[in-house]
Amino acid sequence: MSMKNDTHRYGAVSRALHWGIAVLVIAAIVFVEIHSLFPKGSEPREAVKLVHTQLGLLIFGLIWLRLAWRMANPPPAITPPPRAWEAHLATLMHVAFYVTLLALPVLGVAMMQAGGKPLTFFGMPLPLFLAEDKALGKTLKEVHETIGNVVIWMIAFHAAASFWHHFVKRGDTLGRMLPPWLANFGRSAR
Repeated sequence: MSMKNDTHRYGAVSRALHWGIAVLVIAAIVFVEIHSLFPKGSEPREAVKLVHTQLGLLIFGLIWLRLAWRMANPPPAITPPPRAWEAHLATLMHVAFYVTLLALPVLGVAMMQAGGKPLTFFGMPLPLFLAEDKALGKTLKEVHETIGNVVIWMIAFHAAASFWHHFVKRGDTLGRMLPPWLANFGRSAR
């Protein structure tokens, strides 16, 4: 198993970062969505929100690691090659993912600091970047939630596009990111 990408497949590090970040993003979404099941100010609600925050900060660091790894390990070619508009749309989607997944934690930190809430990352206090400003905190919360909802739609579109390429176009787009033993999942030989 190669750690680095080759001309046909993503390497183990790229796959681990992709799927690891995907699981963490979905977990962050689940935790933020279930917090409303608990009464305001309750210990379970605060615990769920804390998990959401910690996941967001972890995702922030992993996205930077993934970007660095991607720069050093270009993606493998897609077979069959996509049309120009498909390639442009895929590039736009990837850029949008990176931008939103970096912006969300920054907005979350800013929102909490403006709201006067102390913030730690696995117990380590984060430096204070913003003074308390409740109105700004409320605005940042709305922006954070809106971008979070956009990410949910982006995930759905990304998954649908990968399945469409895999099952309909019968390309290797999804297979390049799956472990070798799963690369032809759900496809019978024609």
